[in-house]
Amino acid sequence: MSTTIALESIPPRFLKMLREVWGFSQLRDSQEKAIAAALANRDALVVMPTGGGKSLCYQAPAVYRGGCTIVISPLIALMKDQVDGLRQLGIPAARWDSGSSNQEKRDLIEQLRHQQLRLFFASPERALQKDFADLFRGNQVPMIAIDEAHCVSQWGHDFRPEYRQLAQLRRHFPNASVMALTATATQKVRIDILEQLKLRSPDITVSSFDRPNLTYRILPQVDVLSQCQAIIDRHRNASGQSAGGIIYCMRRTDVDQLSIALKDAGYSVVGYHAGLSYQQRQQAQDAFVNEKVQVVVATVAFGMGIDRSNVRFVIHASVPKSMEHYQQETGRAGRDGLNAECTLLFSSRDVKSMRGLIKNSAIENNAPQTWVDSQMVQIEEIATFCKLPVCRHRRIVEYFGQVYSSEKCGACDVCLGEIDVLKDSKVIAQKILSCVHHMQERFGTNAIADVLIGSNSREIQRRGHESLSTFGILKGHKRAVVRDWIEQLTMAKILLVTQDSNYPLLKLGPLAKEVLFGSLEPVLVRTVESNLKDSSKSIARFAYDETLLERLIDWRNEVADKQKVAPYVLMSDGVLAELAARRPSSIDRLTGVTGLGSKQIAQHGAAIVGLIESYCSFKSVPMDQPLRFPPSILRDSYGVRFKQNRSLQQIASDLNVTESTVTKYLVEYILDGSISDVSVWITSEELDRVYQAAEKLGSGLLSPIYEACESQISYNKIRIALAFRPLHSQARSG
Repeated sequence: MSTTIALESIPPRFLKMLREVWGFSQLRDSQEKAIAAALANRDALVVMPTGGGKSLCYQAPAVYRGGCTIVISPLIALMKDQVDGLRQLGIPAARWDSGSSNQEKRDLIEQLRHQQLRLFFASPERALQKDFADLFRGNQVPMIAIDEAHCVSQWGHDFRPEYRQLAQLRRHFPNASVMALTATATQKVRIDILEQLKLRSPDITVSSFDRPNLTYRILPQVDVLSQCQAIIDRHRNASGQSAGGIIYCMRRTDVDQLSIALKDAGYSVVGYHAGLSYQQRQQAQDAFVNEKVQVVVATVAFGMGIDRSNVRFVIHASVPKSMEHYQQETGRAGRDGLNAECTLLFSSRDVKSMRGLIKNSAIENNAPQTWVDSQMVQIEEIATFCKLPVCRHRRIVEYFGQVYSSEKCGACDVCLGEIDVLKDSKVIAQKILSCVHHMQERFGTNAIADVLIGSNSREIQRRGHESLSTFGILKGHKRAVVRDWIEQLTMAKILLVTQDSNYPLLKLGPLAKEVLFGSLEPVLVRTVESNLKDSSKSIARFAYDETLLERLIDWRNEVADKQKVAPYVLMSDGVLAELAARRPSSIDRLTGVTGLGSKQIAQHGAAIVGLIESYCSFKSVPMDQPLRFPPSILRDSYGVRFKQNRSLQQIASDLNVTESTVTKYLVEYILDGSISDVSVWITSEELDRVYQAAEKLGSGLLSPIYEACESQISYNKIRIALAFRPLHSQARSG
C-alpha cells in the first residue's frame, strides 16, 4: 500500500544543506516525495527516468541524517563514479568491490570502525556474504538503497537472480528503511519489486517517464555507417570536436565492423562487447568515461554502469529488445538535463532476427512458453512504436501507464514535421500489393522493390521480371524508400512475411483485399531528411556563449585530468552551460548557478571567474546576464496560460503536472522579462515579506526565507518573488 508524505515534512535545514553541498536551491517534485519518505524512515519504491536525479534521493538524506547508508549497486563503474562524485563534494563515501586492494579494504574497515563514512557502496554479491553485517558493527545504518531494482524482477529487462535474495538484509538491519530505485519499470515489474524485496507499507514515487530534453527520431535503416557518421557530425562543436555518444548494435560482429569502419574514417571511437577480455572492456569503458574517446560502439552489455552525464546522442543501429530497453538505453543521453538526440535505425530484418533468437534461447534453456510469449509481445510493442507516426514522447509515456498532456512534444521526428504522411498512400500501397500478387507471392522484399523501381539488375533480367505489368510503376523512388513502405505495410498486417525453405517471402495479408478495392486507406510515411540538422544545435534550453562553453570544458578537463576523476564528475556540462550563459563577474554571483556547491566554489571559483572575466574582456561581451529562453512548443503551452492569468493550480490541472513544474516555467518567463505583473500568483504583502526576509538574512536561499516568513508563504511563491525582485526594485525606484 502506498501513502503520500507531505512535502512540508522536509525541514528547511535540509534544503539549506542541499544548497551548500550540491548547489541546488530546490528539488524536483518526485525527489521531494522520495526524500520525504527517507527522512520519515519509511520504505520506498522510486521509479525515476535516467537523468531524473535518483541518486540524490538517498545521498542527500544520508548526509543530512548521519550514520552510514548502504547502497547496493550492480556494477563497479557505477559505484566508482558515485564515490568519486561524493568525495568531490566533501562527503565521506567508499566502495567495496573486486577491484579494491587489500590495503583499501583495511582502510575502509578502519573508517567504518570510527564511524567516518556516510555512504558505503557494495555489489549484491558482497552484500549477501555472511560477514557483511559485521562490517557495520557500531554504526547506525538508517537506510539501505537498492539501485537498479528492476534486476529483482523476472518480468524486467535485466533480471539478476542474486537481487531476489537482498530481502535477507532486513534480518541484519531491522531498523533500516529500504529504498528501491529504478529508471524503468512497468506496473508488473513494480509489483514484483515490492513483493521480492518485502517492502513495508512503502511510499511509491513514479515520476514522469518523459525526458523532454531528448529528441527521438526513427529512420529506416539504409546505410548504417553513413547514417552514424551524419549523426556524429551533427554533434560537433564549433572547433570540430565530436560530442560524446553511444551506438548500440545487436551482434558483436556488428560492433567490430562498425567501430573499425568509423575509426578508419577518422572518428574517435572504441568498441565494447562481452566477447572482449575484461581488460579490453575496462580500457574501453575508462577511455569513454574519461572523455579520451568520444564515441563507443557497443552491444547492450555496455551502459548500465556508465554515469557519464554529457552523452549528447544515442544511436540504435538495430532495433532494441523492448520498450523498456529502449527507454533505459536512450536514457543514457542527456543525463545532465541538456538537449540530446536519440536515433533508431529501423529494419524489419532485426525484428525477425530477434524473434529467432528468442526461440533458440527458449529451446537451449528450456524456458516456459509464458516467457517466450512475453518476449514476443515486447518485440511487437517496440516494432509498432517504430512504425506508427505518433508522437514518440507520448507513446513512451503511455506505454508505462501515464498520461501525456501536450498535443505536440516539439522534440521528436513526428512533431518536428520530419515525418511526411504521403497523400497518395493508398495508390502506392495498391501498387505494392499488386506487384506481390503478380509475382505470385513467391519473392521477398528486395526482389519486389527492384521490380517496382524498374531495376535493370541481372536477377531481374534472368527471371524475366521486366515484362511484368508492375515493373517500374514506382520508378523515381529510391530502393530503400520502397523497402521502408513495404515494411510499413507488413507492420500494418496488410502484407505478411512467411518462411519458405530458408527465404522470407511476402504474401498478401488479411487486409490486402480491402486496400486493393479501396475500402481501406492505409497510411504511409517517409522521413524528411532536410529538417534533421537544425534541431540538434543547442544543448541547453537557454541561450549561451558557445565559444566560452568550449573554453570552460577545456579548463574542466585539464583539472579533471590532474585530479584523476572523470570530467563530468568534477563539473557537469549543465553547470558549464549556465556559466557560459550567465557569465558571473564575481565569486559571490556563482552561488546563483544551479549545481555549484559551496566546496566547488571554494576550490574552483576564482579560476572560473578569472577565465570568464578574461574572455568577456577580450570579446567585449557583457557579464552578469539573466538566462534567456527561446520559444518551444512545450514552453509556449505554459506561456499562453500565464497570459490568461490562470492560477498555478489551474495550469497544473490543465497540463497534468505539479504546481512546482508550473512555477519553474513561470520563473523563466519572469526572468526573461515576458511577465511584468505577478499579482495573480503572489500578493504585494507576500512580496514585501519575502524581500524583507531576504534583506535581513542577506541571502536568497529558500529555506531560511521560508523559516523567516514563519512557514506561511509557500516555496513556490518564494521562488516567484525572488525571480521578480529586480523588476519590483525598478518599479519602486521609478
